[in-house]
Amino acid sequence: MASRGVVKGRDSKDELSRPVRHRKYLYRFLIICEDENTEPAYFRAFKQQIPDETIYLLEIGTGLDPLGVVQRAVKERDDLALESRKTVDEVWVVFDKDDADQNDTKIKRFEQAFSLAEAEQFKLAYSNEVFELWLLLHLEEVDPNTALPRKEIYERLQKKIGSINGHEGFEYKHGNASILKKIADLGDQAAAMKRAVALQKHHGSKAPISSNPVTFVYRLVKQLNELIAWYSYKED
Repeated sequence: MASRGVVKGRDSKDELSRPVRHRKYLYRFLIICEDENTEPAYFRAFKQQIPDETIYLLEIGTGLDPLGVVQRAVKERDDLALESRKTVDEVWVVFDKDDADQNDTKIKRFEQAFSLAEAEQFKLAYSNEVFELWLLLHLEEVDPNTALPRKEIYERLQKKIGSINGHEGFEYKHGNASILKKIADLGDQAAAMKRAVALQKHHGSKAPISSNPVTFVYRLVKQLNELIAWYSYKED
């Protein structure tokens, strides 16, 4: 999005929650996540940057598989549209490949998730294998030619953070959103974006289930950053 002038001055927000006054908001942005902890917490933090009553950002963790996430997104979109009496401007679904290639049933449900998302015009922010790959990219590069199992991603997060001065002894605990502060303090989002784009280009048109490592979370983050920048400007 193009900029619209000079930056508005505004106070930082102490609270991440937003008042439920849907009609006052200019843009409705829905994010439905597979994970119930880390992923929703990650996107919730963006609310600190959103100017008042501009973007209504709703992030929901589900604990469901990829198809379940997309099905839940349909319901949440319809519920939000009904409640606000306005169209939901953007819907994103965030899920991982995890062990979707374990058997035919899981493969089919993984593929159906993509089909349903396309039919509903949802945007995809999937990762192969896991969301935490996006976090790791804030700290270091990964070899696009070598598949990264989630266990190795978790180990590399722990090793990398633990190697940084002042963070010795860090223990990564999967599902604990405390990792997000470490990434915010120590990571480089711009570098993560470039690394994620490089992975995407490397895997090209390969099927999502076969593209490892790759994460499209960067697209969602880029869109949030651009929207926040847009609504943080005022006309000259």
